[in-house]
Amino acid sequence: MRHSILRTAAVAVLAILCSAAAIAACHVHPRERVVLFGVGDDPGVFLWDSRFRLRAYHSTSFDEAQALLPHALLLAAGTRAIVITCYRNDVQPKYSLSPEDAVEVRVLTGPQRGRTGWVIGGDIQVLATRR
Repeated sequence: MRHSILRTAAVAVLAILCSAAAIAACHVHPRERVVLFGVGDDPGVFLWDSRFRLRAYHSTSFDEAQALLPHALLLAAGTRAIVITCYRNDVQPKYSLSPEDAVEVRVLTGPQRGRTGWVIGGDIQVLATRR
């Protein structure tokens, strides 16, 4: 019994340390204000209802990606948000060699104001802070 308690505690500590390391290494940080701009031809940004669907959309076939779209909201370019959390290199786009961050945000402007969801790190620009 004592060994199972120690093993459970060790696994919990390891999980916390791994999560903290992933969050600390992101290019954005919790409570940071950001602007959302899509890359490529369409500057709109998808706000996903889960991190797992964000990951699936960027790594799957065209048909499967289309099936995931009902789980996303399209935000206008320039929408402002605040970062809730970030997972470094959590999304591996199908046609890219380098992974992207998965970032949870709360929307601050526009018709989706107050919504929370997940965006890919490449769609985020950090707002300059006033001094």
